[in-house]
Amino acid sequence: MSNCPCDSGKDYSKCCEPFHKGDSLPATAEETMRSRYSAFVKSEIDYIYESHNPDTRGEVNKEEIKTWSENSEWQGLEILDVQKGKETDDIGRIEFVAHYAVEDEELDHQEVADFIKKDGRWYFHDGVIVKQQIQREGPKVGRNDPCPCGSGKKHKKCCL
Repeated sequence: MSNCPCDSGKDYSKCCEPFHKGDSLPATAEETMRSRYSAFVKSEIDYIYESHNPDTRGEVNKEEIKTWSENSEWQGLEILDVQKGKETDDIGRIEFVAHYAVEDEELDHQEVADFIKKDGRWYFHDGVIVKQQIQREGPKVGRNDPCPCGSGKKHKKCCL
C-alpha cells in the first residue's frame, strides 16, 4: 500500500490509479486535477494527454510533458481554491500549487485551471499561471544610485 501522490490521504490503488488505468473516471473537477498531478508523478503521460480537452488536445506536446514529468522530483500538491466542478456541474475552476524540484532547485507551479465536462467526462480545459512574487535579496537600487554592477555610473545610465 502506498499513499496517492495527489495528497488525498487515500491509497493510490483506491484513488488515482483506477483513473490512470481507465477503470473509472473522475467524478469532479478536483478529482481530475488530483489525478492529473498524480499522472505527472507516475509519468502516466497518456492519461495527462487523454484528460486534456479534446478540442485543444492538438496543442499538447507529449514529449514536453514526459520530460517535465520524468525530470522533476514531485513533492506535493496543494489545492488552494475550488469553484464549482461538482458532479452536477459542467465547469469547474481549481487553483493549485504543485511543488517539485529540478536538479535540487525547489520550485512551485501555481495555476488557476479551468475544467469542463463533456459527455459525462471531466477534462482540463485551460490554465493561467499565477505569477510568483519575487523576493529581493538586497535593498532596492534607485535610479540615481550607483549601479550595483560596479561600473561607477548611475543605475539609470547603466543596467536599468
